[in-house]
Amino acid sequence: MLFALIFIFVFIHLLLGVAFAQTLNGAIRPEFAISLLSDVCAAEIPDPKKLCVTTGVGQHQMWAAQHFKFQSERRFLTSGGLGSMGFGLPSALGAAVAMPEATIIDIDGDGSFQMNIQELATVAIEKLNTKMVILNNQYLGMVFQWENTFYKGQHAHTFMGDPEQPGAMYPDFVTICKGYGVPAVRVFDEAGMKAAYETMLRTPGPFLVDVVCADNHVYPMIPSGKGYEDIMLEDPAVLELKAGGL
Repeated sequence: MLFALIFIFVFIHLLLGVAFAQTLNGAIRPEFAISLLSDVCAAEIPDPKKLCVTTGVGQHQMWAAQHFKFQSERRFLTSGGLGSMGFGLPSALGAAVAMPEATIIDIDGDGSFQMNIQELATVAIEKLNTKMVILNNQYLGMVFQWENTFYKGQHAHTFMGDPEQPGAMYPDFVTICKGYGVPAVRVFDEAGMKAAYETMLRTPGPFLVDVVCADNHVYPMIPSGKGYEDIMLEDPAVLELKAGGL
């Protein structure tokens, strides 16, 4: 079902020529983070068969499918609708072993990445050409979206940061990577993000880019227990505003 939703969204996206802003509330939009990554990859890796993208599970998974411009078949590894958080990094390791001449990029979320974060040891010790891009919004984003949409914003432990330091990035992926011997950088804006992507792709072996991005909702989605005729393409709050003529 997830892939069907993705394909429907991509079709609508292409048909309507949907554009999106680069930032949201002053922070990087996750859609733009992936779109820019795609553009930098195209410039740095001319042969699309020497690039493979994996994902974990969550909003980043759908954004990757929607906004990364894949140019070759069998170069997108994702668990589909199975909901297996933590899939991204281990599958990237497998792809790196199977295709040692290729660059493998795990596009992940800060929640999903932590499910198998210990595999940083594997990428470091084996010197695998595995790159990691974390879309870090400090939330279990997909669950957070459902709570906002269907449960009146009642949140149950979906904030991933430190409640006593809400402005600090927690956990500190850059420091964690340092402990494993994996180079890493954190970025907050477009200029820093582009430079970080270029450095990541030009650095042999593993590299992690922690992209601090906006909390945003991803569409399309189908409410629990509903069918395709009930597909949601926009946030209900936005639809209410439009219905009210605003």
